[in-house]
Amino acid sequence: MSENKVVDAETCCDNDNQETLDSLNRQEQNWKLMTVLQIPWHHANKIEDKADRDFLLNKAKEVESFLQTQHMTQQAQGGPPEGQQPPSPIITPN
Repeated sequence: MSENKVVDAETCCDNDNQETLDSLNRQEQNWKLMTVLQIPWHHANKIEDKADRDFLLNKAKEVESFLQTQHMTQQAQGGPPEGQQPPSPIITPN
């Protein structure tokens, strides 16, 4: 039987994080860079250096973790403040 594993994004080891990034194909990596970091597709597609790509993908993962934590905090407090709409589940570029 498989065991469920809960991992805190802040304390996740680099090897596990690298495996996750390596499992994304280039198109999925570009999508993450575009939607999370607001890097235009044509610029994301030009990033050839593996260290630069990995750095940016790690930063995108940090931003996603922060946004997820913020969203969970808002839900625990009863939703968004009065007069604000809840955040969209779809991240779209500006």
